[in-house]
Amino acid sequence: MKPFKFYLVTDTHYFEPSLGCSGEAYENYMRNEMYCLAESSEIVRAVFARIAEDSETDTVIIPGDLSKDGEKQSHISFIKELKKLKASGKKVFVITAGHDYNDNPGGYVGSEKVPVEGTTLDELYDLYYEFGYSEALSVDRQTLSYVAEVAEGVRMIAFNCDSDRSLKGNIDDRLLDWAKTEIDRAKADGCFIFAINHYPIIPPVPVFDLIGDAHIKNWRRVASFLADNGVHLAFTGHMHIQSINEFYSDSGNKFVDICTSVLVGSPAKYRHITIEDENTVEIKTVDVPEFGRDLGGKTPEEFFDARAEWAAVNRINRALGGSEGMVKFLKQRASKIFNNKTLGQLGRMLCIKVDPSIKDKKFTTFAGEMARDIFKGDQPYVEGTPEYDAVNRFLSRFGFVLGKVSKKLAKDGEAPDLKAMVLGTIGNSKGFSDNNATVKLDK
Repeated sequence: MKPFKFYLVTDTHYFEPSLGCSGEAYENYMRNEMYCLAESSEIVRAVFARIAEDSETDTVIIPGDLSKDGEKQSHISFIKELKKLKASGKKVFVITAGHDYNDNPGGYVGSEKVPVEGTTLDELYDLYYEFGYSEALSVDRQTLSYVAEVAEGVRMIAFNCDSDRSLKGNIDDRLLDWAKTEIDRAKADGCFIFAINHYPIIPPVPVFDLIGDAHIKNWRRVASFLADNGVHLAFTGHMHIQSINEFYSDSGNKFVDICTSVLVGSPAKYRHITIEDENTVEIKTVDVPEFGRDLGGKTPEEFFDARAEWAAVNRINRALGGSEGMVKFLKQRASKIFNNKTLGQLGRMLCIKVDPSIKDKKFTTFAGEMARDIFKGDQPYVEGTPEYDAVNRFLSRFGFVLGKVSKKLAKDGEAPDLKAMVLGTIGNSKGFSDNNATVKLDK
């Protein structure tokens, strides 16, 4: 096969600004939202314009969550941008996901969220027909999954695991049977085949394995099926995180999941991918460029990061609110500690040593930065850093509680090692980058 280059963009969450994105209701919503809404259309236009300038790469792939919440007008406006991209000479392939149809669509006007016209699942096929389905060799109409030859000798199986609310995040046996037929056909035709899917197939970080909505259901089974049938590579989104992860089936076959962040919020990345040959994939991460807004002297990265840190702290505070009785009392106590204590003060409360370099950092600042950095990939808090050591000591102090929780989370008699999962989530110890890497598929 010849080298195949393409751009991977995901979770555009495009919102048509004329629907309303200002006022009290908007500000209240955005307090807890880590991606940008009012700026989303400008960000998409800036990125697509930058991609259109690349005369050496003629393909763009977008695996889902194209709109914010399935607003019909957001789809119409986003499709106009896709058509401009196509007119620049690009081939564009998309799949849709849960945010693309009737997901409580609305605009924000004054103090209210105002309902707007939504989009049904059945409408998505026609709306996005010219961006994948028109060139498909096979379409599973029940899920809107399809197979297309994206370059000579290269086929893409585009799973849509988010087309039925009752099966959200699930690639079931019926869809795997369809996939097996198409994979066998591709191999018989001598084609290299890779997959896209909105949900990550491999949990992007260890803690996400405990969150059902953070990865495909029965992910080990699906990853093994693909690897054992000759599909060793998938590109995913959904979790707004930069990650590259490897998995080996019981038969020793390798599967690689390359998950890419939300485009319109921190970390605001997209990828340039080169499949050099059947065994080598070159991955380069690209930052969202300037997009025409006055960011108050911040770079786009600083702007996105500040919003992510702020929203993460707000989410924690929201979780610490409400409840009644003793639970309310404990939450209030935790909220005071979270919002008022430094790491050094917290350490003294728990008789834990905290490195002088971070002892004066507010607990809220620490939490916001750590949340931001987990989603940026290449998590920096590895063994030997002051942050890792502090988290390690805090977790050790609550080892008894973690043990109790771990037993409750046990599956098939196997309890997760929560401490190891947390430490593996805050620090990248995989030996390769989540952002820029050369991946070998071991075919």
